[in-house]
Amino acid sequence: MNVLLDDNPIEVEDHTLAAAMSAGVEIAQQTGRAVVEVLVDGKAVRGEELIDASTEPIPDARVELYTADPIELVSQSLRDAAAALESARGSHTDIAGRLQSGADIPEALSQLSGTLSVWQGVQDVLARGYALLGRDPSTLDLPDDVAGGKTLNDLLTELGGQLREVRRSLEDHDLAALADTVGYELEPLAGVWAGVLSHAAGAITQS
Repeated sequence: MNVLLDDNPIEVEDHTLAAAMSAGVEIAQQTGRAVVEVLVDGKAVRGEELIDASTEPIPDARVELYTADPIELVSQSLRDAAAALESARGSHTDIAGRLQSGADIPEALSQLSGTLSVWQGVQDVLARGYALLGRDPSTLDLPDDVAGGKTLNDLLTELGGQLREVRRSLEDHDLAALADTVGYELEPLAGVWAGVLSHAAGAITQS
């Protein structure tokens, strides 16, 4: 098995993906880096295959591992999430308008699905990013002009409540309540959270 870490060959004990990843992660950690991409014979390994790496022998495979500076990686992920949220901010108003007018409800719900994916990404990037760095996101100090005096936990609680209300409205087919939550609650929150994520990205690189 041919195993490369950032294009440099490394030795592994067993000819398995699990062994290759274990060796690569150990070497990367010694230099303060994190493995961010894994390829087997040119095909990216993702999801469960990455989390629960196979112990099946693959003696003829070519395994490529690529690393990144974890602080730079998380910081960029936070900036990307902030940009995605800012880009999706206007769609909240559009969705609410469609729901209120009853015009093209399927399109409104399709847009909403995409917007909810962006919000899920916000929560994921915080949890996974800070976990990668071994830090507690609740310790992030947010200035008043970014969060209006609220803590990150306050904002997470508020966001969770609004997203639960969206799910309730969808389950109950309550389009009026759904429009109100999306247009009057989530839309302004998108602006707040875009600022929070941008601030977090800067704070991580400065700490």
